[in-house]
Amino acid sequence: MKSVAFLLLCITSVAFAEDFKTTRGKEYKNVSVSRIEPDGIVLKTKSGISKIYFVELPKDVQERFHYNPANAAAYTAAQAFAKPGLAGRGQPVEIISHGTQVDINQHLALGYVTIVDFYADWCPACRWLSPRLEQMAASDPQIALRKIDIVNWKTAVARQFTIDSLPQVSIYNRVGQLIGTVSGADIDQIKSYVAQAKARG
Repeated sequence: MKSVAFLLLCITSVAFAEDFKTTRGKEYKNVSVSRIEPDGIVLKTKSGISKIYFVELPKDVQERFHYNPANAAAYTAAQAFAKPGLAGRGQPVEIISHGTQVDINQHLALGYVTIVDFYADWCPACRWLSPRLEQMAASDPQIALRKIDIVNWKTAVARQFTIDSLPQVSIYNRVGQLIGTVSGADIDQIKSYVAQAKARG
């Protein structure tokens, strides 16, 4: 009887196990779907919990889970508002997109200098720059940091802003005017544009 119960348990586990492969070729084997969110699926793996965004998955998988880009964008924006990132003396850090199109004007912190950081988790230079930008925002009450995860080169937001290199950082002054854009992890140039943004409105 115990053997039968064990066999049934194994069959049940296998029945719910799935394989997923992202458009960049990363594979998640023998995983189970823990939760479905508007912008992605949360997977339970042997090493823990992972989230794959729908923009990383093939179209057939997106359709299977009823992915809707507009709903995903709204969900991401709501999450950013409800769960701000690193909070310092100034504005909280917000991730405003995970691959979906975004209206940057809706996320500029008017009255503050806004830094918009286009990045991806797989980008080494982004991983170097990100904590430095967050430190700038945490230590300077005049700076607000907004982050856009392009996920990969083919996502809607990457095409929207013609992103062909990472990191890419845009700096806006207090009235929402673009002061400059920096391609690459040039922290000194970013600081220079921030200083100009403070001086120009």
